[in-house]
Amino acid sequence: FFFGSLIWCVFVSMMWLFPVAMWCTLAILSIPHWLYCFIWFNPKTFMRINAACTKNHPVDTFASMAAFIKLIQYLTVAWWYIRVAPVVGMADFTTLRLLAAGLLLAGGQILNAATYRALGKAGVYYGFKLGRTVPWCTGFPFNTPIRHPQYTGSVLTIWGAAIAVYTPEHWQAGLHVMVFAWTLFYVITSFIEGNC
Repeated sequence: FFFGSLIWCVFVSMMWLFPVAMWCTLAILSIPHWLYCFIWFNPKTFMRINAACTKNHPVDTFASMAAFIKLIQYLTVAWWYIRVAPVVGMADFTTLRLLAAGLLLAGGQILNAATYRALGKAGVYYGFKLGRTVPWCTGFPFNTPIRHPQYTGSVLTIWGAAIAVYTPEHWQAGLHVMVFAWTLFYVITSFIEGNC
């Protein structure tokens, strides 16, 4: 929680730079990472809460929570994007921009899908901490030098989407801050999972 709190303090100290809508969006983007951190450090507590609330296995509950939070994140980012400036037009797309965005989006989704295929739901959603057996995987994408392929895939997807929807007005409104913060959330989560 130290790193998350530190980052949050830096954001709060910079609040005067951006409107409330940006800060609300960043707060919503951070929610899954707080959840991941809570479950990573408190799996037994999560399992007790889960048992008191549902008959589902904690892995299934975690997966459902993560999917719902992702939906809220996407809707929030779309709301922010539409709210702050006109949507990017087809005339704004250059071949280089389409190529860069497409490669990042495709690479990111390949890593995400490959991770899910290799680990399954139990592996992706901390099954080894929540009472499920998760086999050790050595195939793609875990046979690459990428330490956290799913998070790397998520970051590539975020950057690809940002390139695709970029406009100068959105950049000025804070698109770059959103992308860097969202990336930082994944870096912090990766660090926690790799070192704690």
